[in-house]
Amino acid sequence: MRKEELKELLQKYQNGTLSKEEEQKVEEFLENFDVYNEFLNETLHDEGMKEADLAKMMKKAQQKFFFRNTLLVLSFILVIVPLLTMVTVIYYGWGRDHSKGNEFIRTIRTVSEMMVPNVYVDYDTVDDDIKPFTMSVTTDKYKMFGDKRSYLGKDTYKLFLDDVFAKESNYRAIGYSINQIGINFIHPKAKYYLPDERTKIESLPSDWPVEIYISLNRSYSLKEINEKFKGYNMTWLALETGVEEKMKDDLDFIQTPAIGFPYKKVNVSSVFDRTFTDYEEVVKGLELLNKNEKWATELTEYKDLKIAERLKWVKKHKELKIYGISITGTAKDVLSLEKMKEVNVIRLGQVNLP
Repeated sequence: MRKEELKELLQKYQNGTLSKEEEQKVEEFLENFDVYNEFLNETLHDEGMKEADLAKMMKKAQQKFFFRNTLLVLSFILVIVPLLTMVTVIYYGWGRDHSKGNEFIRTIRTVSEMMVPNVYVDYDTVDDDIKPFTMSVTTDKYKMFGDKRSYLGKDTYKLFLDDVFAKESNYRAIGYSINQIGINFIHPKAKYYLPDERTKIESLPSDWPVEIYISLNRSYSLKEINEKFKGYNMTWLALETGVEEKMKDDLDFIQTPAIGFPYKKVNVSSVFDRTFTDYEEVVKGLELLNKNEKWATELTEYKDLKIAERLKWVKKHKELKIYGISITGTAKDVLSLEKMKEVNVIRLGQVNLP
């Protein structure tokens, strides 16, 4: 009980404003003090103990009490933290390959491959760290320029039980912010105008490696894409899923991302490992994201992925239609695309120093 509370209680006792039950408790409390004072007086009288010695004895007792309680707290921490860590390891690791932790890592990989054009997770450097109630996953990210990797940096995602509570990046200028979302592709039927950036490419030295995003004048089959853009370094294909033509303004594009898939094999453990047909891989990827849509949304800046709607549309049409392509090459190479009637809008992505 704090001093102020005790003073207030004694004042009420003195004024006679307490209930009988409260008065009885106060009197019992005061009796304890009487016994304590009587003991001190007897000790001082019988043993000739000085007040200074008594104060020293009391201080020593307090120190022992503090030391004992500190040891108890430290012992509790040393026991409970490893125990909680062990429980968390079981929570994220139960089920081995199909465990919650592995499922989270698969979702991170698939989100990157299907929602960020030409940005992939380095499967060999994924690192996880488990602490009480939390799991952190750190991934190295890269882009493809031709047959070479271009290292971007690290992304870290933190789970508290089932919720992604933090996303960190050391290569994104403003991190995972809605303000960093760029509109790279526009569906030919969308009610939105996307400015062309080919003049920016023309201003670059002709031998500079660049990445561009091209929006097509209509949706094409994979066979048509392979024929019409043969010889270009395609890295990622923007997939028509039925929602793209409904996009009307900036808000739609920063709420719902373009979705697609890697043109080339990324990793043998990827959903897009090319052991299936492209259609089966896309369906498999969408099913994974649909199953873990809460995570998928929390791992991005977007608020409405519309995965269930997209999966239903793709399954219904049973054929992949492409309306945009991510391509890398020199500035001179990609400018040759200007002459193609299939190309509607060109947007400039990353520029690498030669």
